[in-house]
Amino acid sequence: MAIEFLSTFGFSEDPFASTNAADEPLIENYFVQPPFFPAVIGDPRKPKSNVVFAPRGGGKTAQKIMIERKSLNDSSFLCISYDRFPLEGLKQVSDADSEYHITNITRLLLVALLVEFSESGSGKLEEVDRKLVVDLSRSLLGDLSTARLKEQIEAVKSLGDRAGDIWRKYGGAALSLVNAFVTSNGGAPIEILSNQERVIESMRFKFEALVTLATKLGFSSVYILVDRADELPQTVLNADKAFALLSSILLDLPLLETPGIAFKFFLWDKTKEDYRAAGGRSDRVIEYSLVWSVAELERVLELRLETYSGGRISRFDQLVTSPVPFNIHRMIAYFANGSPRDMVRICKKIVDEHTKSGQFGRTIEFRTVKSAMSLFSLERAQELYGTAYADLKKIGELTFTINSLANDVFRVTTQAARAKVQGWQNSGAVVKVGDVPNPGNRPLYLYGVTDPRLALAILSDASLEEALENYLVICPHCSSLRIGTEGSITCPDCQGSFELTDAATLAEVCQVS
Repeated sequence: MAIEFLSTFGFSEDPFASTNAADEPLIENYFVQPPFFPAVIGDPRKPKSNVVFAPRGGGKTAQKIMIERKSLNDSSFLCISYDRFPLEGLKQVSDADSEYHITNITRLLLVALLVEFSESGSGKLEEVDRKLVVDLSRSLLGDLSTARLKEQIEAVKSLGDRAGDIWRKYGGAALSLVNAFVTSNGGAPIEILSNQERVIESMRFKFEALVTLATKLGFSSVYILVDRADELPQTVLNADKAFALLSSILLDLPLLETPGIAFKFFLWDKTKEDYRAAGGRSDRVIEYSLVWSVAELERVLELRLETYSGGRISRFDQLVTSPVPFNIHRMIAYFANGSPRDMVRICKKIVDEHTKSGQFGRTIEFRTVKSAMSLFSLERAQELYGTAYADLKKIGELTFTINSLANDVFRVTTQAARAKVQGWQNSGAVVKVGDVPNPGNRPLYLYGVTDPRLALAILSDASLEEALENYLVICPHCSSLRIGTEGSITCPDCQGSFELTDAATLAEVCQVS
């Protein structure tokens, strides 16, 4: 039903149908690059490894895809995506040592070079190089199923849309691909691939030899794009395990500084603390953190709307019945809370609420926007904060002290209340936002909710207008969105203190001029 409504505005497709960058073929048209993105791409002639941290839905995979797309037009580097982690044989993710990862990556690089040699008809190799490729094919590709071979070929992002054709060309069989390479180098076809041969040199040595071989094909370097480590069943809810899965190569400086290679890691921001605690070397492997401003999110949404509507629609407000008291486009960007994915989800929720009955008006009523925003806020609060949301809902306040929780809400010891707050902090639901006087003793820490969706869900009896006008405010020091009801707070982003009564409300910032 959504596309029926949207088509009346000139949309050829539903711009909110997908929240996964990997499923968005038009992403180049609305990709807004972070300021550091050119440095992440870097110079293929002088490859450098990097680490990018971002929250889920924050645009990690979008950046990876844009590097992949660049490799299609820039033949100076070979681009391989390492985002599948077969865990067969591992008891736990922390057992994934350097040898495990290097073996997986070497297999991907081997397939990439086999395809390149076989398809391009590049000049003959020296005997030592030919033997290296055949020996590695025997040890790494002998038991590769057709499905796994397809995955390996698709991971060679420099092939683009040709990957499927190449897989079909060789009948989905690794042996056919290897024989195409062998015969192109003047050898006789081999009959079987066996993975039983004894490996003499270390896999690291062979990996480095393949990188050198890539340069003989004319590539300046090989880019390895590492993503989706937090999407396995074992890691999806546990940042510690997501880090443990990759820690052996994240901390392996000799590997990351291998000549001719650049590792680009796109990691869940909740792994950053573990990475630094384990000795991550930001002085040698530069790290970047992706943080979206509201203005940037507004621009992303604007470009997305223009792309799918043929330039007819650029602001979400154009879909809403006029007049409305607030700038809906900007309000959506604020409630996305730094996440492009959540911004798309909010838009989808609004359109779905408008069309769910099957009979809908030409434009969306403001009351539908409010209803959708409340529903999404509840949904997101439960997704992100789980049991913390249930406890915070019981408190019914957006700021509190440990003493007030212990004495007035949960009727538990101060130590038990402190443990609860620590858990909420770990989940990102609350932060320390200031102090409150405690006559005769040192001041008490004041804690507050950080996410506007969580705030809206906690105070569900309050209307959206009340939230915008009373307890969602803009920090006068750094312009970030802060939450409070009275008194003074310290912004956790910039550490600037201010009185809530002196700050502009979100209603004022989103007010229609």
